[in-house]
Amino acid sequence: MKTAFFIESNMTGYGPEGVRLTKEKGYRAHFVTRDPSEYVKVAPNPVAIADTHSVVDTYDVVKLMHFFTDHQPDAVIAFDDYRLVQAALIAERLGLPHASVDGLLNCHFKDRARSLTKGIGHSVAAARVPLDKPGGASPVGYPCVVKPVDDSGSTGVRVCSSDDDYHAALRAIAAHPVNLRSYRCVPYALVEEFVDGPEFTAELMWDDHTDGWRILGFTKKLMAELPYRVELGAMFPYHFETAEDDESVARVVVSWLDAVGHRRGAAHVEFKIVNGVPAMIEINPRLGGDQIRELMRLTIGQDSIDLYTRLYLGLPARDPSPDARGGYATSFYLTPRRTGLVTSVTPPSELPAGIVRSTFTSERMQIRGVVDNDDRLGYAISWADEFDTSLAIAESYLASVEVQYA
Repeated sequence: MKTAFFIESNMTGYGPEGVRLTKEKGYRAHFVTRDPSEYVKVAPNPVAIADTHSVVDTYDVVKLMHFFTDHQPDAVIAFDDYRLVQAALIAERLGLPHASVDGLLNCHFKDRARSLTKGIGHSVAAARVPLDKPGGASPVGYPCVVKPVDDSGSTGVRVCSSDDDYHAALRAIAAHPVNLRSYRCVPYALVEEFVDGPEFTAELMWDDHTDGWRILGFTKKLMAELPYRVELGAMFPYHFETAEDDESVARVVVSWLDAVGHRRGAAHVEFKIVNGVPAMIEINPRLGGDQIRELMRLTIGQDSIDLYTRLYLGLPARDPSPDARGGYATSFYLTPRRTGLVTSVTPPSELPAGIVRSTFTSERMQIRGVVDNDDRLGYAISWADEFDTSLAIAESYLASVEVQYA
């Protein structure tokens, strides 16, 4: 029996679902992790649903290479931002399907992606700043966006309008050199010109048949108020004013991917529109997170996790599901209305029409503000025939959720 090796998982459930889908295809699943206890609270637990697992320091490429000398994988797959490069390196070394290592590195380090895409679409001024010698004012003026060079999940991202804001943002990044996945970030921040306006993403998957990128669709992102750039949800599919506009935006997005050298993987590209021209925010060389996968399954019948695993298993992509509803779907997060200790989150006893499902935390949470994606209390997924109606249903439902504070 063929065996697919999974190097770690993200915390949104994509990894466990990838393991499950791969086992459905008749493969054994071998999960490789530096610390199995990291997934104790993940449901389902990828360690438990894999056929077997091994403990290896997955941040150490040399130890991973040593581990794989004793195994003969038929695929090496990663969903976690911080292990994509390792999986590609191992797969490349073993002659298995893999994303471009150079492309993954250029996307992982946001200063590289910003530099390589300069001049494509609407250019955004940017500068890399060392955290130990930040200097005086922002090198790009105000307002500006300050973010870690190589972290994810909106962690440490802040919009600054003054020297005080700017230095506070740099201090906050410097105070957390190791993130929640035990990844040690480089000691730099990326400072970018702030581009105002609504935010969108493009969801893409590599197509081996055409040897090029396939646009699965655009989402409209729902964002928290400044200064923090916390994602509150997404609406899919989003269409610009005309089909020609969709095609024009898609061409710019693919040009960004070509510029950084990202190939044979997934891409979740964040951007805004300035005077009709896309302005890149960042390129994530992975699947869109949170509930974007479910929004796509509901509306267009495409399962991004299935497409992703098939790519690295060397299997052809499946046709869209005939059960797709069409229409529009929204995932919308519940955020705390004030600071303090949240003791309980209680939704209505029954789901109203238009709400597909909802999930809320069952744990007490100390809230100091809506600073990053870990400050969200739960979410709901809604569906409707009309784009705006989908959002209105989700907003109305979350407004009825009771949040108790100590």
